[in-house]
Amino acid sequence: MTSTKEKTLHVDHLDFRELSFSRLFRDYLAGADTISGFYSHPHTYDSLKKAVTSYKVRSDRTETARIIAEFNEPFLQGQSVDELAGILAHKDTVTITTGQQLSLFGGPLYTVFKTISVIHLARSLSRDTGRRVVPVFWLADEDHDFEEISVANVPERNSIRKISLPCETCARHAAGTLRVDEAFENFRSEIYEALNPTDFREQLISMLDDSYAPGRSYREAFALLLSKLFSRYGLIFAGSNDPLVKRHVTECIRTAIGRADEIRDALASQSERLDKHYHQQVQITDSLLFWHDDEHGRVRLQHGDGHWQTGSGLSLSTDALLQKLEETPERFSPNVFLRPLIQDVLLPNAAYIGGPAEIAYYGQMKPVYELFDMKMPFLAARLSATLVEPAIQRFLEELPFDFSDYTRRFEDLEQHYLRSFGNPELDDHFDTWKKRVDALTDEMTGLTGMEDPGLQKHARAISKEYSKSIDKLKKKMVNAIRQKEEVQVNRIRKVKHALFPNDRLQEREVSHIYYMNKFGVDIWDRILQELEERDQDLFDRHFLIHL
Repeated sequence: MTSTKEKTLHVDHLDFRELSFSRLFRDYLAGADTISGFYSHPHTYDSLKKAVTSYKVRSDRTETARIIAEFNEPFLQGQSVDELAGILAHKDTVTITTGQQLSLFGGPLYTVFKTISVIHLARSLSRDTGRRVVPVFWLADEDHDFEEISVANVPERNSIRKISLPCETCARHAAGTLRVDEAFENFRSEIYEALNPTDFREQLISMLDDSYAPGRSYREAFALLLSKLFSRYGLIFAGSNDPLVKRHVTECIRTAIGRADEIRDALASQSERLDKHYHQQVQITDSLLFWHDDEHGRVRLQHGDGHWQTGSGLSLSTDALLQKLEETPERFSPNVFLRPLIQDVLLPNAAYIGGPAEIAYYGQMKPVYELFDMKMPFLAARLSATLVEPAIQRFLEELPFDFSDYTRRFEDLEQHYLRSFGNPELDDHFDTWKKRVDALTDEMTGLTGMEDPGLQKHARAISKEYSKSIDKLKKKMVNAIRQKEEVQVNRIRKVKHALFPNDRLQEREVSHIYYMNKFGVDIWDRILQELEERDQDLFDRHFLIHL
């Protein structure tokens, strides 16, 4: 892989309290008393090591290991299925897992930040516990939110170019089954057009073309791209939209059907408790399952009065639904609460690495794990970071704002700057001017003996017009200051756009391929190396990574 000129990354940190992260997430990382009862482990590295060292494999894993290894066959880079199956079947092997939707071309930055997190923690834990810890990326191949995965955002001059792939029928199908087709080629062309010419563009496009080849499924394409970037670190993949996987986890689905009322009540009770202190991330439904209908696609299975129904007309008793499970387990699909349980049945999973929203909904799940006779894994926060380009860093050093100030609207930053570097008391002076005009009008109305109501009204109108003229004069003064400070105002705009595009965290908005194109396809290797050299353990602050 072509490398850029070696350059040491500089890393700063920012407390999550200075950014728009939920109180639940912040309290979980801080170990607040009000949050501890909703999770199985405190968020400390010692607790994570204990979760790994104490993890016990519940049964013989030979069959499961073979299923996962064969699932990975299309993505293996220099490793055989037999070799991987042997590693996964070993009694001392554990996994730590992260996951994400199958966003086209890899999605926003947080996709690679999750991947970097699981790889880094797996390496650290292997070293510190003596167990083999395998990093796993869970492919959300049964997700149906096509609108979210079909968008890529590429920065342009002080704006974001939103590139999307339209498809009216795609939302009916699991994302993992969709394929790179003719419509995708238009999306591909628009993405490539948005990537500026750089020394790395050709290599990046070759990697994207190899991964997203015509006819390939979105699941395979997404995993191949991440595999090209990270397989040498031992990253493997798992997912549930696979007949062998579904057959293997039928007992988990059977429990979700047979104990649906208990599960719903447990979720509702836990969520109500959580809501008293924080917020409920995911709304509770009657069941944890979807049904795949040939005509209507995925439909929610609704449960009540001993029967299961769908909006497409299916109506079955619990016994009849269990019979359907035995015959066609591939027709069943987990919701957000069942997916972690299926994941932990399939994998020897000691920990899950997630973002604030995932950690929040896991807080609703502890009693559900207990109903399934399972222990909730350790929950580790993923790397949360902002990448700071060299030019942006220079502007940051020149401008009078801290990083967290840029969470404010650009217009507010601009006004603050112009007031500070023009006349800080400009607003007060003009307000005083208008008040004095009003007071003088009242005074002179009295001194002149102006008793006629019509004349008094006319005098007030003159005063009002004078105030409007003062406002116009103030606006002209502000514009004069703005023109004088135009260079700095434009720099404020550039910094705001680079750090918080569309007023959102950069990691949630910008496609990771933008940075690969500008700084090299090995940019993620350099960040991993920096974390290794820093002996980083858990990610309990927001990182500012200066490129």
